[in-house]
Amino acid sequence: MNRKYLQKFQIKDVVFLAIMSAVALATCAVMPLVISLQPLIFGISQLVTALQIGVFFAIGLYKVRKPGSLLIMALMMGLIQLMMSPPMFLSSVLNGVLIELIVLLLFRGYEKDAAVFCAAMLHTPLSLPFNYLYNRLIKGADSPLAAVADRAPLAAVGMTLAVVAVSALGALIGIKIARELKKSGVLKK
Repeated sequence: MNRKYLQKFQIKDVVFLAIMSAVALATCAVMPLVISLQPLIFGISQLVTALQIGVFFAIGLYKVRKPGSLLIMALMMGLIQLMMSPPMFLSSVLNGVLIELIVLLLFRGYEKDAAVFCAAMLHTPLSLPFNYLYNRLIKGADSPLAAVADRAPLAAVGMTLAVVAVSALGALIGIKIARELKKSGVLKK
């Protein structure tokens, strides 16, 4: 087994990733303002949080380029989400595991900026199919979230594409910010 997959995390790595997760979650405080629209507009809560999560996850991954970094951030964010909604915790952690697998298979780690972009960009959009399936399978046919996607599938696809675009923009901004912070000496290895 290649040792680059088994890099040890230092305490400062975990603390930095936890801070990025906490800041990302704190900036998602706009979600309660639109949550009442969720039964009417599929993916609205993801749309208003995708930019922030993309930015702060990209900064975290840019600094701590070790396999498992995104999973740590997803777990830290998920632990706070657990108090609000257990499905949000489950979604965050499952997305983290899935994205880590994707990054390891495609990029073999986070050394490349493309891997950082891919991981930071995927986290929020992947919660959409999870939310739909969870609502469809657990809550059943009378789930408002699943019903709105079923009633207007083209609108759901459009919102999904919008979430992907906003998330990608956030990841790009996060990488740009991280590069500038690294250049100025603020973001050290």
